[in-house]
Amino acid sequence: MSGGLKSGLIFALVSIIAVVGFSFIPAIGVFCCGPVATMALGAIAGYIGVRWSGPTAGIGSGTLAGGISGIGALIGSVIFWIVAILIVQNDPVLFDQVLRQALEQQPPSGLTEDDLRNLIGLMGPVIGFCAGLIHLLFAVLLGALGGWLAVRQRPQPPIAPPAYTVG
Repeated sequence: MSGGLKSGLIFALVSIIAVVGFSFIPAIGVFCCGPVATMALGAIAGYIGVRWSGPTAGIGSGTLAGGISGIGALIGSVIFWIVAILIVQNDPVLFDQVLRQALEQQPPSGLTEDDLRNLIGLMGPVIGFCAGLIHLLFAVLLGALGGWLAVRQRPQPPIAPPAYTVG
């Protein structure tokens, strides 16, 4: 198993936990802390993925590690949004407040309260997947950056001067 794959799998597990945990921070978690954790973990996964892959590994190993870490962040985002919607649905007062706001913001469309309840239940996984795609993009890009940093830090062999012949 390559170093990029090992690093990516380890950081995918860490990303699931970090995104779910940080997203529950009130007010800023889902829009700030979760994506920042994803970016940091993607960069670290990329850096370590190249370091673990050996002396010939390139930026692609870091991108692979960051991508796999981003898939973990996507899964964490979906889990968070499903749990958040379930919390809202299980609190009748909070759910009625959300439902009332949704009905006030919508022009008359003929949707009943039951239709809106079903739509809100469906939106958890959809929002989680869409937000998770952003996490995945961040992790892939920062994984490539981490891989590039690891490649740049490798000791380079000395370059011999070109041999000149006279005559």
